[in-house]
Amino acid sequence: MKIMKKKGFIFFGFAAIILLLSFAYRFDSGARGGGFVPAGEIDPAGGIVPAGEQADKIFINGRIITMDAANTVVQALAIRQGHILEVGTNAQINKLKGKETEVIDLKGRTVLPGFIDGHSHFMGLGRGKTADLQAPPVGTVRNISDIIAELQRFKTKNNIGDGEWINAFGYDQDQLEEKRHPTKRDLDAAFPNNPVVIQHVSGHMGVANSYALRLSGIDSTTKDPAGGTIVRFPGTREPTGLLQEHAGYLLKREANKKPTWEEEVQAIKDQQQLYASYGVTTAQDGYTSLENIDLLKRAAAEGVLYIDIETLPGAAFQDKLFADTVKYKFGILDHHLKLEGTKLIADGSPQGRTAYFTRPYLVDVPGCTGDDCRGIPTVTQDQFNEIVLKDFRHHIQSFAHCNGDATIDMYIKAVENANKVLGTADTGRRTVVIHSQFVRDDQLDKYKELGLLPSFFTNHTFFWGDVHVRNLGKDRGDFESPTKSALKKGILFTNHTDYGVTPINQLFLLWTSVNRLSRSGQVIGPEQRLTPEEGIRAITINGAYEYFEEKTKGSLEKGKLADLIVLSDDPTTVDPLKIKDIVVLETIKEGKTIFKRN
Repeated sequence: MKIMKKKGFIFFGFAAIILLLSFAYRFDSGARGGGFVPAGEIDPAGGIVPAGEQADKIFINGRIITMDAANTVVQALAIRQGHILEVGTNAQINKLKGKETEVIDLKGRTVLPGFIDGHSHFMGLGRGKTADLQAPPVGTVRNISDIIAELQRFKTKNNIGDGEWINAFGYDQDQLEEKRHPTKRDLDAAFPNNPVVIQHVSGHMGVANSYALRLSGIDSTTKDPAGGTIVRFPGTREPTGLLQEHAGYLLKREANKKPTWEEEVQAIKDQQQLYASYGVTTAQDGYTSLENIDLLKRAAAEGVLYIDIETLPGAAFQDKLFADTVKYKFGILDHHLKLEGTKLIADGSPQGRTAYFTRPYLVDVPGCTGDDCRGIPTVTQDQFNEIVLKDFRHHIQSFAHCNGDATIDMYIKAVENANKVLGTADTGRRTVVIHSQFVRDDQLDKYKELGLLPSFFTNHTFFWGDVHVRNLGKDRGDFESPTKSALKKGILFTNHTDYGVTPINQLFLLWTSVNRLSRSGQVIGPEQRLTPEEGIRAITINGAYEYFEEKTKGSLEKGKLADLIVLSDDPTTVDPLKIKDIVVLETIKEGKTIFKRN
């Protein structure tokens, strides 16, 4: 990308004008941080550009998709002091050029607003010292032997001695050749002297070996906890090692060595670069611990953050949060950090067969017998009611993870209960239903009535679309993340990756929302496919709306933050099947480049 700077004045031959321009300065405390600045520059069209209107940077000769209400496309854009000064034609924007203005010739490249993450787990921070067991195309694990081999390589590489814990993430039983969860017996032979825990790709279950179970006191006499299941070998009470949902909390892992502040800072910087490399200028940390809130607050205060991070403290911490309104202030973006709302995890994973449905799964469900296996709610209706009511009473935005339609029913009831108790029918709260993967059509009508905002997860159509059709039937499988149905009902929605469940790549996410192709090449719910423009809105301006920030970001309009990205191709005109091959060339946050591809 060629950068050109215009230096020197245009000479008009009038000594009086030259003299005037040489000495006409004014004090402008808002320009470049305050101080004396030139009162004006002569623009190429023959007029004088007031100092307060000169651009710091202009982009010309581009295809700038603004994502305003009309999806306007323009040639050029001007930035001043981190905000968009103007958008328009090359001629219009060139009028805002002064002698210090940086000029970027886009040479026909496409510009979009910075992507706004509808839901992910920013503070996963690469999961630290954890082996990667993900299946292709993300990882390389294809069978249980690959799992063992990867764990052995990980142990050797990290010099893990006997008695030390080995942790791993990302196995997917449906992508393994064996088509089953590993058991403790698969792990025991290779790791008799180490406690081992391998986490499912959904994050909602995991398998522990005998050593880890023994250290945790989990055996045939251990009862299932509320909201969780200890899976047993058929016909016995002996645990297989698979611990679903809240049963995972029974593990008594050793405390990790606390990183130094310098290590924490580097991890946060690295994670920001990862997000920025995919065009994300606003990220979410879904279910933030109190410890991580304090960590992020310190990072913000010390200037470590350069993308905006929306945190959702866990609903389990509500009482502590609401008791200290000085320390925990919601809804204020300060030094790129905001406490946006609280998050509840109300059910499990559809691919893990723990998401909670009104109709049973059509296949065997580990840990469940009989013909009414409908998944696991992780809260009761009374608990759900109490959590939502507390949020509403404190004017805090409520977020809840709900995959199955039975869990969504619970959320709807909790919202209706809170409205009844408070005597309100406020539809402006922007209450978010995270995932909303298997919402029914009649529930979408309730979303519209109650003002609920679904954050869909269309990556599932690729990674697990075939699995959902098999597990749930074609009617439910095809209605997974029903984006087009929501759009037709006038329901505003966002879309997300749930990183690290799926990669943070926003253009791949866009590809899934437009094509809905599964791993096997099947179209999952063809009637739910979005146009590229509709898909982009879900991860830009709609994302801003989710966070009550649509007036300051999410589209490229005059006065908004200059959060934008430059792409290698135009997702609105390229072959839809090639959207996933587009890359982010540059990410700009508030006028400053925070990522640039070499």
